[in-house]
Amino acid sequence: MKHGMGKSIATLIAGTLLVVPACAMGAEAAIEAQQTPAVDNGIAFGFLYRADVLSNVSGGLKQGTTALGNLDVKLGFDLDKLIGWDGVSVGLHGIASHGGKPNANLVGSSQGVDNIEVDTNAAKLFQAWIQKQFLNEKLSALFGLYDLNSEFYVSHSAGIFLHPSPGIGSEFAQTGLNGPSVFPTSSVGLRVGYLPTPETYVQAVVLDGVPGDPDNPRGTHIQFNDGDGALRVVEVGYSPGKVQGGESASPGQVDKYAVGAWSYTSRFADLVDVDEVGDPLMRKGNKGFYVLAERTLYRGTRNPDSHADGFIRYGRANADFNQFSSYFQTGLVFSGMVAGRSEDQFAVSYGTARTGDKHRRAASIAGAEATSHESVWEATYRAHVAPWLSVQPNIQYVINPGADAQIKNSTVLGVRFEMSGEK
Repeated sequence: MKHGMGKSIATLIAGTLLVVPACAMGAEAAIEAQQTPAVDNGIAFGFLYRADVLSNVSGGLKQGTTALGNLDVKLGFDLDKLIGWDGVSVGLHGIASHGGKPNANLVGSSQGVDNIEVDTNAAKLFQAWIQKQFLNEKLSALFGLYDLNSEFYVSHSAGIFLHPSPGIGSEFAQTGLNGPSVFPTSSVGLRVGYLPTPETYVQAVVLDGVPGDPDNPRGTHIQFNDGDGALRVVEVGYSPGKVQGGESASPGQVDKYAVGAWSYTSRFADLVDVDEVGDPLMRKGNKGFYVLAERTLYRGTRNPDSHADGFIRYGRANADFNQFSSYFQTGLVFSGMVAGRSEDQFAVSYGTARTGDKHRRAASIAGAEATSHESVWEATYRAHVAPWLSVQPNIQYVINPGADAQIKNSTVLGVRFEMSGEK
């Protein structure tokens, strides 16, 4: 891949960072995530700082404990209120990461164990977009640096978990030459969304196929290089109970059903097949789909703030190019079940990513043994101890880390401290 043609944006200092990843925040899905901030003066500000301490107590690569953190800051502008541009808003979004690498150094999972762990710690601008709404906010178009997982492949109730896969599914997250346009590196895209009714939506996005600069993970880079191609995603969804403005008729209701499909336009190396000179065969066809559903299963009669939500997610990816051919996850989230603790949540989930035949064949050719899956059980409890602070113990049991038969199952204990504020 050629990088000489690209133009880079210099690394931004942490003090200029703007906006929070919606996937990590458990943001509302589909179109709503980029709506104009509902503030009187047209400017909205928010920050989120998460500090995690994780310990691998058995299995994995080695036992040990490490700490890591991530700062997210957001700034939103309603240009209608500020300068009279009807239906126009701007979002800026930045991140700064620091600390250890619990998965890379201790566990060895292909999917990861912490959704704020990154390969290289950095401070960068993550999103910077402008959006225009039309037809009484039924139609919208957005352009700029864009986090795909802020509106696509979103399960609202799954946002509590530390494991990365409840954000964007593992079968999709693994794809591309530098991943798809998700945390921690985004690419430029054009997203169009339409709301036929308050309960239904259709959205599509075209993104640069290689986010950032794979050779330089620090800072924010916008490059359009030969061979990058494009990533195209379309999603259709139904959220029963939604009313005009994206709010739910029943507070706390998370019902949603969606299906999406994605594809890259560029060529990728086949995991096994080679050309006439023995090089990996380069061809098109790196694509897949996903379906997701979530529903409020129970709501308390004496305490309407107490409820139980369930979710299920499934996706597939082309096994010619990718380690995982499919991904499945399901889970339950219990909110407000403890008397006097209406904002506390307890959640449990199970997810499994199945390896493809070609990945297992490629491993065998290389003298290794790949397992048929990597799976994880996770349980967590989020306690809100102050309006600005929550504490969240967590346990994960990772089966077949790295889908490598030589790595033993891992048990990970951890705790997350989360501080946030907005204005």
